[in-house]
Amino acid sequence: MREPREIYTVVTTSADADRGNFQDPTPAGSCFSPQRAQKELARLIEEKKETLDTERYDSEEQSDTVWYVYLDGYAAARFIRIEIITSLLMDEGDTDG
Repeated sequence: MREPREIYTVVTTSADADRGNFQDPTPAGSCFSPQRAQKELARLIEEKKETLDTERYDSEEQSDTVWYVYLDGYAAARFIRIEIITSLLMDEGDTDG
């Protein structure tokens, strides 16, 4: 049995209560390399910034693993979040019953 490997998945989540949009977490892909995941995160951020209605969002936060835009004071109801989620990929033989 192999040791579990870390896998990095880039996920987008958003909500816009005013427009009735509540996006389920949507994976953009998974990879074994954190650097590759960060490149995909950067690509998705740039893509989203090109189409972002900046009048509807006034705050932005970013780190190596997450980008988040929202309307200050209304962040739970209007936001876009793109992040890298790290998890373990288990061998097929690893089951708990």
